[in-house]
Amino acid sequence: MKYPGSFWMPRRMSINSSFSGPRPLTVLLILLVATLLVAASDPVTSVKVRPGDSISYLAFKHLHTYNQEIVNQIKSLNPHIKDLNLIQVGQTVYLPKRKPSTVTGKRGEPTPSAPVPETRKMAAAASQAVATLVEGEVQMMAAETNSWQRLQINAILKAGDRVRVLDQGRLELVLDNRSVLRLAANTTLELKEVERRPQKEKYRFALSVGKMWTRVTRLLGFGSKYQVETPTAITAVQGTVYDLHVDPSQQTRVRVHSGNVQVYNPFAGDLAPGQKVPKLKEPTRVPGPTRISREQWEQLLLRQYQQVTLGREGRSAISAFDLAAARREAWVRWNEARDRDLYGE
Repeated sequence: MKYPGSFWMPRRMSINSSFSGPRPLTVLLILLVATLLVAASDPVTSVKVRPGDSISYLAFKHLHTYNQEIVNQIKSLNPHIKDLNLIQVGQTVYLPKRKPSTVTGKRGEPTPSAPVPETRKMAAAASQAVATLVEGEVQMMAAETNSWQRLQINAILKAGDRVRVLDQGRLELVLDNRSVLRLAANTTLELKEVERRPQKEKYRFALSVGKMWTRVTRLLGFGSKYQVETPTAITAVQGTVYDLHVDPSQQTRVRVHSGNVQVYNPFAGDLAPGQKVPKLKEPTRVPGPTRISREQWEQLLLRQYQQVTLGREGRSAISAFDLAAARREAWVRWNEARDRDLYGE
């Protein structure tokens, strides 16, 4: 007989004997799968701030770009941070997740044929350099002014701007294409061209004195260029890591850590073909002068682990440099570590 509100149960079966519930291992597996699904669908990445981090640096590292739209998103995700220029070590910062490209080149850099990720599309029209690290006293002179002002972290620089790093300072600039420039103390640099268009990029800088480390990502499009001018040399590169040192006498040392660098001497027109090049003064320790043609003088090709020093009166021969000795320099070690972190190597 059935009663209102009751249910039928076969004989010889009890509730306790028919239902034992999920096993603990099954429950753990279900929770793990659910957690992974939630993490995959979560549009936010959480990052712990470390020494040397800034909002712009974290954006370039995780999102591969930095622009006003990204800043607005970060502000909305981090109401607990009142000033994005004053993040603290150990603090948690939430970032929007980046949609990755399906094709990447060496070391995670986009190839010319790779589809442009969503976050790079948002920055495609930008032509700027961003101060992702500012240590010590660093100053900027904007193109439309003639006075030096203190450079702020996350500041955006454009063509015509100048920066100088004073004693005990360091500066890191990241370009739209994630190429990076770092300046040591007592260094002055002018941004002559900073232009990024679809399939064409033009970057040109003038280093008047000091030390500079630069890592250039693969440039996209025919006619793209990346040049650094000094008082005694012009370097042109693509997909390269190298450092420059211009001393007070305006001698320029170029060392290539990866890739190739073309070096031009702006004083080539003053020499007759086959003229003997005078030997440069110390501090370089390289083979002495040789007879070279005008073509050889005007354009040199430096390969990985090669160096050359150029002055107003001549240049040294191309020679190999000791990588182990170079890495004993704090400047080189810091730059290599910074590159590994930024590019996820």
